[in-house]
Amino acid sequence: MENYEDEYIANTYQRLPVHIKNGEEARLYDENGKEYIDMMGGYGVAIFGYSNDKIKKAVCDQMDILPIAHASEYTEARNNFVKKLADSVPAGIDKFYLGNTGAEAIEAAIKVVKKSLKKHKLVAMTNSYHGKTLGALSITYSNKYRKYFDDILIKDVQFIRYNNTDDLKLLEKDDDIAAVFFEPVQGEGGINIPDYDYVRELREITEKNNIIFVADEIQSGLGRTGKMWAHQHFDITPDIITIGKGIGGGIPMSVTAGRHEFMDNLEKGEQSSTTGGNPIACAAGTAVLEQLTPDLINDVAKKGEYFRSKLNESLNDVKIVKEVRGLGLMNAIELRVKFLPVLMDLINKGVLALYSGINIIRMLSPYVISYDDLSKASSIIGESINEYYKEVIK
Repeated sequence: MENYEDEYIANTYQRLPVHIKNGEEARLYDENGKEYIDMMGGYGVAIFGYSNDKIKKAVCDQMDILPIAHASEYTEARNNFVKKLADSVPAGIDKFYLGNTGAEAIEAAIKVVKKSLKKHKLVAMTNSYHGKTLGALSITYSNKYRKYFDDILIKDVQFIRYNNTDDLKLLEKDDDIAAVFFEPVQGEGGINIPDYDYVRELREITEKNNIIFVADEIQSGLGRTGKMWAHQHFDITPDIITIGKGIGGGIPMSVTAGRHEFMDNLEKGEQSSTTGGNPIACAAGTAVLEQLTPDLINDVAKKGEYFRSKLNESLNDVKIVKEVRGLGLMNAIELRVKFLPVLMDLINKGVLALYSGINIIRMLSPYVISYDDLSKASSIIGESINEYYKEVIK
């Protein structure tokens, strides 16, 4: 097959030397039939893998009924989805804006915050990632994404240290803070998991000081960490939750979900999307939510524990490994060296993985991955890192 992608697509992605042709469950296959264990999961989108019959049927059936309808019209698919979503989010979260991407969900949340309080400042965290559109980029930490666009970003943004209790005092000293944007588990930042007491204190301070607490669950939500929402690990409830990635089962979809006293401040026309909440995405979203049962989410937690235990066995006493960490099927290996040689070797050995920064291998496997594949993947990862370690110490 001729490669037209490199010729015609803007050079904005780090491309891997893999041409994926098809997928099934948690396996992907290239144009030559080579099989890969998928630890990427479409950057966290493919929570049910690549051959989910219920999502497929929901999408195909909806195509026959009504493939597109603007949100100014009522549809059965959207009606069913928002009812199912209302049953899936925490009590008190009762109004939704339906969009297409995680960044769009963040943009809507920023608008809600700005309309709801007569305050101006937004607070985000070091190593945060909320997207690359201008509003979302304003609260994304990495300078590599921000450096050429600083002059057009939101100015009233302050970054505080993630999981640092000393910096929480800053929230109490500034009366102009409208909201804190917080990832209950940081994704692109490296699968960073905060302390329970830190998150509890952060939430108490925001409540006490009339600061809107926005939980970015775009990557960590929908069962990814072994609970429906990652913030549930800390026994808190946010004011707004941003949802994306897996919610559409592979169909682009996102949600800004919040308390009505905040969401209702957006007036007609202030936030809209031609394809947001379209019938196909809503049908797929309903099929996703119907499958996110307590048993399945508990299985995600067990699979994560199993995978990390196997990784620790494979990487025992390998000095270039700093830490194996994660919750559920949101996992990382932090190395003391750059990850790239390991990542390329994994591709050669039939494992596709993600990364963070320059030294973290990140894994967001589909929930349907088997224990056998988790064991096999951990062995291959251990083999690759051990081989690289031997090269490093030569």
